[in-house]
Parts: sequence; structure tokens; C-alpha cells
Amino acid sequence: MADTTTPTTDPNDKNVLGSIQENYLDEYWVGKTGADKTVTWLYLADGITTVTPKYTDKKKTAAYMNGGGQERNTVTGVTSSYDISGDRSIGNPAQDDIADMKQKTGGQRERMFRKVQWVQEEDGSLTPNAIESGMGTFSDIDDGGGAADDNGSFKVTMTYNATPTVIKASNPTDMQTALKDTPCQNAIILGVKANTPTDSGEPLK
Repeated sequence: MADTTTPTTDPNDKNVLGSIQENYLDEYWVGKTGADKTVTWLYLADGITTVTPKYTDKKKTAAYMNGGGQERNTVTGVTSSYDISGDRSIGNPAQDDIADMKQKTGGQRERMFRKVQWVQEEDGSLTPNAIESGMGTFSDIDDGGGAADDNGSFKVTMTYNATPTVIKASNPTDMQTALKDTPCQNAIILGVKANTPTDSGEPLK
């Protein structure tokens, strides 16, 4: 559950405390596009133990005449990816779909990918904070293997093909639309309420 915060009325108090959340509250989805262009979203969680985001900057370095000989770095591009690992869950639709791509190439390695960030309130309910979505390429797929007395491993790297779209809580209309396709799973797992954003921007509790 989230850390609770007691704000002060002192205008000089700059020690603003945020809400520290457990990683399992982030929900990840794999979107498979059908022949009719509709996307079927598959919840990627069963057997998954670790999801690590990576942001690799492409940089240009130059020393300008007015920089005193100091080189300046300019970020000209960013590659965003997620390293996903855990135990192989045979029969899980999301893992099975990824595993089926391991011998494929090109566009057959592409899927939509979505991360929904949920925040747990003091009453235990969950409120959506941000939704990140985009087309990605799935590479370096590890479908099982390991020691005889260990669980089969599962690993994959998902790399966005372009900058993903991010929907903030301040955009409740688009957030409502996205959540219809990828509804809160932790609300079901934990037996708590999922707060739906309203047109006013405030969550419906």
C-alpha cells in the first residue's frame, strides 16, 4: 500500500512527499493486431518477476567557441525499452504469443505494448495515474531452459519503434477509452475498487 502523507501548512516546507508504490501495481499488456485492425490486449503478468525500463540516449558532442573549451552533450534521440523476465508460464496467452515469435523476423516481431501505472489510495482503492502505449519490437526471446530442478525461464526485450503515447490523469476522456481495453487487473486480484476518471478530471470513488 502507498505511503501516507501528512502535509504541513508551513510555506517554507519544501519537503514534498510523494506516494511510493510497489512495482506490482504497474500493469503491462501486449497488443495483438488482428486482420480487421482491432487490437486484442493480453495481460503480461503471470510468471513475470522483473520488468526493467531502459532509456538509451543518442548524443552529439561538440565544443563551442563560447564554452571555454568544454564539450557539451546534446541528446538527439532516445531509445526506450523494457527488459522483461521471470518463469515460463505455458498457457498464459501473453507469454505464449511472445514465445511464438522467437523464430520470426521483421514485422512479425512487432506488437503493441502498454504500461498502465496505478496508484493505491489510503483506502486501498486504485487510481490510474498514466498510460503509456506504442508499437514495439520483441527481441532476445528466451522461452524456457535452465537447471533440471528449476523453473523454465522466460525473457524478452521490448523496444518501442517510436516515442510512445502517454495519457495523463489530466486527460480523463482518453484515459477512460484506454481503460476499457485494459481494465485494472490488480483491483480484481486484490479485491479492491478501481477508481474510474471522470470528465472533471477527478477520480470517481
